[in-house]
Amino acid sequence: MGISLQKKFILVAFLSVLAITAAISLFAALKTRSALYNASERHGLMLAETVSALIINELIYEKLGLVEEGGLIDNYMRDLSQHSELNLNFVAVLDDASRVISHSNFSEYGKHYTDPFLTQAQESGHVLVRPRKDASEDGALEFAAPLSIEGKRWGLLLFSLSLADVEEEVSAMISQIIKHSILALVLLFLLIYLLSRRFIKPIIDLAQAMGEVEVEMSEKVIPVKGNDELALLTRSFNEMVRRIRKANEEMKLAHEKLLQSEKLATLGVLSSSIAHRINNPLGGLFNCVGLLRKKGEDREFRASYLDLIEEGLESIKQTVGQLLWTAGRREAEEKRSHLQTVLASVLRYLDYRLKKQEIDYQQELEHDLQLPVAPHDLEELFLNIMINSIQAMGSGGRLLIRAHQSEDQVVITIEDTGIGIPEDKIEEVFDLFYSTKKAGEGTGIGMWMSYEIVKKYKGEIFISSQLGTGTKVTIIFPEAP
Repeated sequence: MGISLQKKFILVAFLSVLAITAAISLFAALKTRSALYNASERHGLMLAETVSALIINELIYEKLGLVEEGGLIDNYMRDLSQHSELNLNFVAVLDDASRVISHSNFSEYGKHYTDPFLTQAQESGHVLVRPRKDASEDGALEFAAPLSIEGKRWGLLLFSLSLADVEEEVSAMISQIIKHSILALVLLFLLIYLLSRRFIKPIIDLAQAMGEVEVEMSEKVIPVKGNDELALLTRSFNEMVRRIRKANEEMKLAHEKLLQSEKLATLGVLSSSIAHRINNPLGGLFNCVGLLRKKGEDREFRASYLDLIEEGLESIKQTVGQLLWTAGRREAEEKRSHLQTVLASVLRYLDYRLKKQEIDYQQELEHDLQLPVAPHDLEELFLNIMINSIQAMGSGGRLLIRAHQSEDQVVITIEDTGIGIPEDKIEEVFDLFYSTKKAGEGTGIGMWMSYEIVKKYKGEIFISSQLGTGTKVTIIFPEAP
């Protein structure tokens, strides 16, 4: 069995929520990171404008000889680098030839920078920004602010703004997002599970109940909760089960009546044989009664004829008893039969018909052969098939019955030399109400009943026939252990 509907619902819903949560968290992290970077860039631009204005003033004062050359700017660079809240990696002042005239790192003093970024900044006249990686592999923004006033270039202010705090803040924010996302996912998973029990579990219960419902079992209903669509579906299912069970009970009753009618119809076909078996002893009884009236005074004569009367009445009693047994129903009958005994009982019904139609009856039966079939069912099976064979032969012909055990199964064949069955009609022989007989000779359910009896005991039945030659019915029963 595959994944249940409830598990599919939980899995799909959870994965969907997980994907949405991850997407939202990623979007929030990227937006926050971008905002922090933009804030750092704005901070750097403001710092560049402020510091560049101060540096220009210092350069003008130096040119005018009002302050000592380089001293004031160097002190200012050191002060800037020492303010940790500014997050500066370095700060430098370059002259118009890109030579370092002041730097927070004294070892850089006097160096000549040939970076195209610096040339571009001087030519543009605006503050330029570019992202860089510092030595600690943390991000940084590098600013180049031209030092110029009224078209005169004094040089460049160059500094690097560390993004370590921004990266740390972003990392902390991502950690918080992950923690909150995990908590939200746990809560959402519980919510999804509860929702699945509320909406999916009733459907699963309904499906399981459908699989468990059987016609013979006591009525099974599903408890109805609420008044929503699921409750309506459950009520409809319970009502459907009641209707189906009622319909099956009615069908079962009709089936039993149909089987009983076929039994009675079979007995109707055998009526001539039954009448013959009753009339013969009745004729003898009438003769005995007439003779007793004439010579009843003789004790020996009377005793002998009373024995004959008793014998005749016993014969009629057996015939009527067998007739009632055949037409009746069996609730707790033994599920095993002696083939010879059952076949002998069937022949008592058919012997008159066989003799009347001059049919040569033969049987080849394995000695003491037993079948895992109830005697009543086996007798009905033989009666249905043998009556069909007798009716198909008319006057004359041969009826042959063979039976033997082959490994773990019993094989029975019934062959006749009747008119046969057309090849295109063989598959219809076991259909309900199929018949080729004249009106009054059958109901069309005899072979269908035979098929049902064989299948009841997990057997198989086959028919082979040829027009003008005859028909062969093969029955195979699995031998009971």
